[in-house]
Amino acid sequence: MKGLSRTVSIAIAVVVVIIIAAIALYYATKPAPPQTSAPTTSVVTVTTTSTPPTTPPFSLSSLLNPDFVCNQLLGGKTVTISVWDTYGSTEDQAFNVTLASFTQAYPCIKVQVTRGVGIATANFVSAAKAGQAPNVYRDTSDDAGKLFAGGLLLNVSQYINPADIEAAYIPVAVENFMLGNSIYGLPDNVNYIVMYYNKKFLNDSLTQKMFGVNVDQLNTNQLLQLCQYINSTYKVWCIAYGAGQEWGYRFAAWFTGFGGQIFDAKGMPHLNSTAMVKAEEFWYNMTYVWKYNAPGVTPSLEQQLFTQNMTAIIFDGPWDLKIYQKALGPNLGAAPLPIISMTGNRAAPFIGSTGWVIASPQASGATKEQIYASLAFIAYVTSKEAEMNLWNFAGDLPAQKQAYDTVMALLSSGGLQPAYMNDVYKGILEQAQYGQKFPNIPQMGFYWPCFHQYFTLYFANKTISAAQAAQEMESCMISNMQQAGLMPSS
Repeated sequence: MKGLSRTVSIAIAVVVVIIIAAIALYYATKPAPPQTSAPTTSVVTVTTTSTPPTTPPFSLSSLLNPDFVCNQLLGGKTVTISVWDTYGSTEDQAFNVTLASFTQAYPCIKVQVTRGVGIATANFVSAAKAGQAPNVYRDTSDDAGKLFAGGLLLNVSQYINPADIEAAYIPVAVENFMLGNSIYGLPDNVNYIVMYYNKKFLNDSLTQKMFGVNVDQLNTNQLLQLCQYINSTYKVWCIAYGAGQEWGYRFAAWFTGFGGQIFDAKGMPHLNSTAMVKAEEFWYNMTYVWKYNAPGVTPSLEQQLFTQNMTAIIFDGPWDLKIYQKALGPNLGAAPLPIISMTGNRAAPFIGSTGWVIASPQASGATKEQIYASLAFIAYVTSKEAEMNLWNFAGDLPAQKQAYDTVMALLSSGGLQPAYMNDVYKGILEQAQYGQKFPNIPQMGFYWPCFHQYFTLYFANKTISAAQAAQEMESCMISNMQQAGLMPSS
């Protein structure tokens, strides 16, 4: 979970409109999102014409009405809830603004925040088993799916009208937080990785001269030639990608590009494949044979190399965009991951979401009033205003429809400031056309450690072959699924 800008011409504007239309189709919803003004601190207020019911399911609008929550649901009581904050640095700035606004709007709810908690942390499971989980937790959609399947999270769709949820957030984000017909969280963004690049070393003029294409149309054969040119000409690394530190999140894009899939149609792991072997070998060669990728880097070192003009390319998501914008300014570029020359497929990253979930009463010991206060909290921190804060501070793409539509409208008009960011977001949004759905089934929880263990043995230690690593990854997942009783039915 890391002077050369083009003027936004009429032609670019047309391209952006086409891309936005494609993304809208991908999300099966019509777009529309934010402002470039300072992050909002306004209080959400909702006017109702009748008194909402005081028993579940509630409407989202009633939960966003402080008077109803404080006086009707909580009966004038002051309720304290515990919250685990898993945001990164720039996202946390947005959360602080939203939290201050929530505290002002809901004087009846006291929020005890624990910061610096890792996302998808095993600490939640440990706390839940002891009945001491936080009332509210922000997690990835896939990890939260595993927690929900294990009975540790609340079925939000039993407490908030599901039709309201589906109307309030873009479909792909809602689907990320669904198992069967149950919705177990409210999404606060849509995320995936893209290829960020430094225009000092890589730009459309260079790729047009060498290959007759722009950066967003590169294939891996052309990437190899570019890397050779960049390394020899500028004496910097072409790419900073810490493959040896991988747990499989970014690598999944390359695996899919080489023709692979984590699960087959029956829900069985499908890692023991030619696609996995080829993807592993590609990055091993990029790092240790051709020496185009910096070896032994950690995520923090990747960022350091990129922000200090020591590498041309990094693979990261919108959540770190502001870091790169601050460091590179108009030299920052973004594009979809390359086409895999062997298959003709794009490297396809996960299109996922993070969001806010509520621990089950058994996991947290919550009272009915704490559950109700938690519902109001997650509704508020995924409201339009809150997700606009995330956009303004961190560049997160909103999942809330009104915020999403505001952002899309702004981008289609070329209205971002500074102006070069219009081009950057063009590349980020273009990537959404080439993504894959993030598996949020419980079995996905076994992918991460199994991939990491055996890919590390191949890539970093070279104690097994790529083929052996692929075979062991799959065997490891199947073994874990059998032990957990999570084998798919035939």
